[in-house]
Amino acid sequence: MPPLISFFYSILLLFSIVHAIPIKDEADVELNDGVLRPRAAPDNFWLTQMTHGSSPYAPANYPIFRNVKDYGAVGDGVTDDTDAINAAASASGRCAGDCGSSSVLGAVVYFPTGTYKISKPIFSIIIHSLLEIAMPPMIRDGDSAWMPTALHWQVAQATSLQNIHFIMSTEPGNNQTGIFMENGSDLTFYGGQFGMRCGAQQFTARDLHFTSCITAIQMIWDWTWTWKNIFIYSCWVGIDVTGDGSSNGQPVGSITVLDSSFAYVPIAILTSGRTNINIDNVEIINCDIVVGKPGGPTILAGGNRIIQSWMTGRLYDAYDSKGSTFTGVPRYVPSKPAGLLDSSGKFFIRSKPQYETLSASSFLNVRSAGAQGNGQADDTAAINTALQSGKIVFFPAGVYKVTGTINVPVGARIVGESWSQIMGTGSYFADADNPKVMVKVGNPGDTGVIEIQDMIFTTSGPTAGAIIIQWNVKQSTQGSAAMWDSHIRIGGAAGTNLRATDCPKLTGSINMDCRAASMLLHITKQSSAYLENVWAWVADHDVDILDQTQIDIYVARGVLIESKAPTWLWGTASEHSTLYQYQLSGASNVFMGLVQTESPYYQPSPLGPLPWSISDGADAKFIDDPTFTDCISADTDIDRCAVSWALRILDSSDIYAYGIGFYSWFQDYSQACVPLENCQTRLIQTAFSEKVFLYGIATKGTQEVVSPTGSNPVAAIQQDNQNGYTTSIAAWIPLAQPGSAALGKKRIPGTEWIYSQTDANGVTQFDTWSAFGDSYSAGPGAGKYTKEYIYKSRIDGQLKDCMIYNQNYPYQLYSSPSPGYRSVLKKGYFLMNSCTGARNKAPPLSQGDPVTMIEQLKHLRGDEDFITLSIGGNDINFADMADACVFGFRPKNNGKCEHLQTLAEQALLPEAHGEIRSLLRQTYIWLIDAYYNNGISNNLQGRKPHFTIFVTNYMQLFRVSPPAGRTTNCDSINFKYKSVPGQVDQNPDSNPPLMDHDQRLFWSRIVGYLNNVIQGAISDVNSKGSYYANRIVYVDVDAEYENHRFCEPGVSEPAYFITKSDFYLPSLISILNPLKNKRELNNTDGIDSEYNITSSLQNFKRDTDVAGEIDVPSWADEETLLRSANSILGSPNAAQDLIDSIVNANPTFNKRTMYDDLVRFAVGLISAYDELSEEYCELRISLDT
Repeated sequence: MPPLISFFYSILLLFSIVHAIPIKDEADVELNDGVLRPRAAPDNFWLTQMTHGSSPYAPANYPIFRNVKDYGAVGDGVTDDTDAINAAASASGRCAGDCGSSSVLGAVVYFPTGTYKISKPIFSIIIHSLLEIAMPPMIRDGDSAWMPTALHWQVAQATSLQNIHFIMSTEPGNNQTGIFMENGSDLTFYGGQFGMRCGAQQFTARDLHFTSCITAIQMIWDWTWTWKNIFIYSCWVGIDVTGDGSSNGQPVGSITVLDSSFAYVPIAILTSGRTNINIDNVEIINCDIVVGKPGGPTILAGGNRIIQSWMTGRLYDAYDSKGSTFTGVPRYVPSKPAGLLDSSGKFFIRSKPQYETLSASSFLNVRSAGAQGNGQADDTAAINTALQSGKIVFFPAGVYKVTGTINVPVGARIVGESWSQIMGTGSYFADADNPKVMVKVGNPGDTGVIEIQDMIFTTSGPTAGAIIIQWNVKQSTQGSAAMWDSHIRIGGAAGTNLRATDCPKLTGSINMDCRAASMLLHITKQSSAYLENVWAWVADHDVDILDQTQIDIYVARGVLIESKAPTWLWGTASEHSTLYQYQLSGASNVFMGLVQTESPYYQPSPLGPLPWSISDGADAKFIDDPTFTDCISADTDIDRCAVSWALRILDSSDIYAYGIGFYSWFQDYSQACVPLENCQTRLIQTAFSEKVFLYGIATKGTQEVVSPTGSNPVAAIQQDNQNGYTTSIAAWIPLAQPGSAALGKKRIPGTEWIYSQTDANGVTQFDTWSAFGDSYSAGPGAGKYTKEYIYKSRIDGQLKDCMIYNQNYPYQLYSSPSPGYRSVLKKGYFLMNSCTGARNKAPPLSQGDPVTMIEQLKHLRGDEDFITLSIGGNDINFADMADACVFGFRPKNNGKCEHLQTLAEQALLPEAHGEIRSLLRQTYIWLIDAYYNNGISNNLQGRKPHFTIFVTNYMQLFRVSPPAGRTTNCDSINFKYKSVPGQVDQNPDSNPPLMDHDQRLFWSRIVGYLNNVIQGAISDVNSKGSYYANRIVYVDVDAEYENHRFCEPGVSEPAYFITKSDFYLPSLISILNPLKNKRELNNTDGIDSEYNITSSLQNFKRDTDVAGEIDVPSWADEETLLRSANSILGSPNAAQDLIDSIVNANPTFNKRTMYDDLVRFAVGLISAYDELSEEYCELRISLDT
């Protein structure tokens, strides 16, 4: 949801003059009328003396700052100021009514000192408003019967109330309510039927004071709510959670009452029994009942005491337990680090400073330093200059574009106006492989004071390499490094270039220009932070259009916390990042209350981590990125598993979360999964962490609420914890004890996971391998068609065919007759997993089929010695492009040649090939991670230290400029497919272009680009270190086709093709380069053509390293040749079957030539495999790799 409204400073709402309020803070003063006020600021409040700004996208002369007296308010306590106040709030076409929302039309409504009489509700149409008040005014009611509720606070995330006093009648029978509200702090309530009536999904409220209310807080419904520093004095009921007031019967799901006090309250908490309740460090003074039911039993008796820890509801306190419903003192009571607590033993809080005692001379308007804030100028240098001034830097409302890092030094203080925006843009932030910080808060090792408030941090895309905020500073005194009411908003707003027209949803492909950030917020290892009301939002919709159209914006990471110093997150949210919303990695001393997340709406299209690779962003920086390789298994629904984590707690300790609201609402923007509670598999992960306390957990749309890792973990599942619309868990504390950090599962295994199979003679034995990939590996047309790989799609139930042929290069490698090879491949276990049409990125509705690498990888055993892989061509729609431009098989591609070629070239140009390279890189990483972490055999002892992946590139099909000069052989013909002579052309309307020089040049260029990308992705992974290091071998297939391509000089190409084998040569050379495979097409009569699998091998050389000729014996007749070929190939009918299959389809083929070629081919295999065995026997990878 977009930010809506935020009230700051103080506003006093009065229904009538009342007696003095007995609860007050040190900063409060009491006047003769009995009303508490913050200590008065001077009348010349600094804000009134600032030059104000406006959004550059707002109408001309649009006023952000509005003084209510300029709109006719008097403030004398006699005149009715209602209309004037509402006029100030609504002037100049504010966003109200059917507007929906706006990032542009904000306002600051200012009340000078005075008494403002009102007769009906005020601020009823304020959206995106800030109310800034220098000295607290008095707003006095006119006709109290007109307004039983002073403030109806109907808002979403990124909203707050602060320093508001609600004074109501104490007369019997009054029905007044102070507020019907979300996030609030520093509020006081006196009198009334209800101090607060509230219902919301999730909520954080702190420093609320209630006196003489009949019911201090009446809760209608919620999912989870955190009450902190709540002081209730002399009320009949403290908190009433018996409500069932939502339209779907949602009860008050969960509340956490923390560091609070109930004094002279007969019933502190009134419950129906459906609410999960946590009480933590709560003082009870002269209360009869702490927790009880209406007219029913007392659940927790009152008295005078401090309750350290008590709960009722769902409890998980053992790692291998399914949880239970529990009432009482839990098994583990948190022992809180002193650094997180204030001097009274409560969790530390700090209200946003208002600087009300400072004069305007203490402030520097950033525009005085040269910044323009007009959304156009580069304000980088001006902002950095201003931040060095030593003054409080005021950012008037506006959009401040920056093209480099903003450095916030120790001692800096920043104040925005109606969420002033710092917007990163340009090439500096564009490289996902080399991310750059947009706002650097201190440098590593810095200690001191930094304060930030009322700002938005955003980008104008594409900015795939932006780290929006890097927080390095460590507090010098408790809470001195702090940020309030500031938000990270990526996309979906004016000026971002990441809106509905730029990044539409459900296009079937990834727009790489919509990758908008590498990370939202990074709290680094040496830092500490106090964050309050901070929302990190990746836009799911466009906030500046009426229908708020949904969009696809991609940000890799949400909030990463690595700090070990005290860090507090009060009322924070992180939404829609790809990998995770919150991740605690090696962190300690972290408080969170309340935290909220949403998963991306677009997943699983693409699946996580796409469109990112975990190596994006220099993987050494982010070594704990989730890879989702554990989702690759036969019994896992990857569409629900490879989805963003809400919270990961890794290698961390002393983690305290009081209030958690994590939600998953969509799959591919469909909400059909919501009622089934299966939009995703899991939300919260723990590993190797201890002293972890999670309270007040509410989730929606997930099958598992908490998913611990390690030995025999038991997940907290949705079915056991449903409470109305959401799940509700009072406490999850299996990792509460020291020593729990032994429980978990590492992403990067140690050397103990690698098993050596070296025998006594130092010779490594190879027994298993698997083949993966597309048609280049499946080999349609090479040998005999096999029906073993027809499968039923789990997506549409249709039969699909992987087009596996028995002479593809993996089969030829597996069936080698070489005695030397067989002595090494002792068991000969081989898995064929390739599928024609396979791609890295799944097309719409194809996930779940072997045409996706995700599905193929589910069949990785995990004990292979090596793997062969050919993949990438289909990610640029190679098949459709070849059909449109060469074959003309399918009517659907008629006339699309130029369009498809343009798309392919755009995807692979050196400056724009990031998406394909990222997809390939992720596939390679998935393969390696799946091998070392999972595998369907699940046999850790089977992992091989020498495990290697052989990745092929692709051959260039056409010769463009032979050594003898440019050939014109194909300039006047096309390669359109036609049926066998005498049959009807199935697509007579197709008209592929002539295969002239430009066409051949394109095909050579596009394959060259693709091969460069493959080689680059391999290099990326090989350089990652750990078990990735040098794990992949790049096999240059294309080099072996030199002098054997289409359109060679002296070769007459056919005008059409007869078999499907023409673009798939039986190619063991794809892996080992044993032969110079030669196809000679002699067009004898203009209709028939002769196709020799291999021929003219009298003088070929196997590769540049092994020179020499193969000694091929001469045989006298076909029968002798056939027997010899069968013998060499290791089967009585191997050669005959192969040749017969070709002859049956091509009666004009010369059998004698084929016999001769086949024997030569078999002899080449023997030599090649002998070399292979020698190379593999020399492989050694040490255990500490």
